[in-house]
Amino acid sequence: MCPRKFQKVRLRAFLRPALPMNLKLVYGTASELSLNLESLESVYLHGTDLPENLKIDEIEKAVLNALDAPTEFPPFRECVFSGEKLAIPVAPGVPHLEHILRAVLKYFFSSPELHQPEQVTILRTEEDEKASPISLDAVIPDETFRNRIRFQTHRPPKREEMALLGAVAATNETLAISRTLFDAEFVLPIGFFQSKETKGYAGIHTAVYPTFSDAETHKRYADFGPALHASNHDLMHELMHEITEATRQLGILGTLQAIPGISTPGSSRIARFLAGDFRELEKDGNSAYREIWTLLTDRKPEAVLASVTGGDSRSWDCVFQAIIRAANSGLQQNGILAVCSALSGELPRSLQIYRQVQEPELAEKFIRRENLPDAPLAIPAIQAISRFRVFFLSEMEGETLEEINITPIRENAELERLLTHCRSCLILPDAHRIV
Repeated sequence: MCPRKFQKVRLRAFLRPALPMNLKLVYGTASELSLNLESLESVYLHGTDLPENLKIDEIEKAVLNALDAPTEFPPFRECVFSGEKLAIPVAPGVPHLEHILRAVLKYFFSSPELHQPEQVTILRTEEDEKASPISLDAVIPDETFRNRIRFQTHRPPKREEMALLGAVAATNETLAISRTLFDAEFVLPIGFFQSKETKGYAGIHTAVYPTFSDAETHKRYADFGPALHASNHDLMHELMHEITEATRQLGILGTLQAIPGISTPGSSRIARFLAGDFRELEKDGNSAYREIWTLLTDRKPEAVLASVTGGDSRSWDCVFQAIIRAANSGLQQNGILAVCSALSGELPRSLQIYRQVQEPELAEKFIRRENLPDAPLAIPAIQAISRFRVFFLSEMEGETLEEINITPIRENAELERLLTHCRSCLILPDAHRIV
């Protein structure tokens, strides 16, 4: 579908449902909502007019096709030669990584012997491994090649596992990188496009730097994202330049990237794969992301239902983003804003302050005084909580939520009853990705 036609279709924002209006919505790490909204006059489910995501059993074929016909880049198998080391750094949070890695390994080890790597190292962060463990048995393409493949956990504090690339002239900072990436003859990063507003997201280079750098570098990048951009634009620009420079000095030119799709029951949550030259993919990937995640609506709904899925559903930053996107979607004054996630545990410091003072303006003052890293997200989210009737379907303690003026919901039926009292509803799967 051409972009112009795509945009024309997307402008049909609200749909009058055919009765009965039964919707299924995934949220959290493995939860599903089933809602009957037949009493509503209008419902818009973001993503209804988009092409379907890849099915899970289509992932491997899509990866193979992307690697064999990359953008502005030779077929990836031609970049590796017998006796060489191949390193595959993986950005945190890539969904269905098991299927992706199986396809990548199958691609290289089904190549002519001249282009088969001697050793393949799959490099992941410790946090990503804990969140989504994968065994070698799950990704091995052929028992014959098992001894050539290994998983490695990146450990930033281990200086002996790092290599020095050099220094960046603009900042005079030393570039440290995993020795595994430094020693490999070819590096194929695997990434996952996200909104530029996502904290810690370093764009298309996330699967390389600073993810697989040392502890000192991680400390310098602790506030990388919207907070730093708002408070120190020059430093943010310097760090972005450093990211590009690190990738360039490593000699990494190509990458494999997944474009996130709308979360629907049974789907892969991946719209498509792109492979090829970094510079071309950055343009194409950002364009594809905006086509999927730009919300175009000209109505003012009485209720907005926002979900957050996967590991993101445990993150307050992502839930803050979901609240902000829902609040900015045209929601009527004093409307209903419902969020479904897997949040649990304690409130972040920013919300603890709001709980104490109860006034958004006063909370903002103290949050800024403490220079909290989540301030750019927490402050507008708190403002939204004060403006709308906010409900949470989550694992948070009900009393804790009530102390910050959020009404807890424990059952799907409660949420359905809440929404059916409205005439119109906007549903935003993975609302934190909306741009």
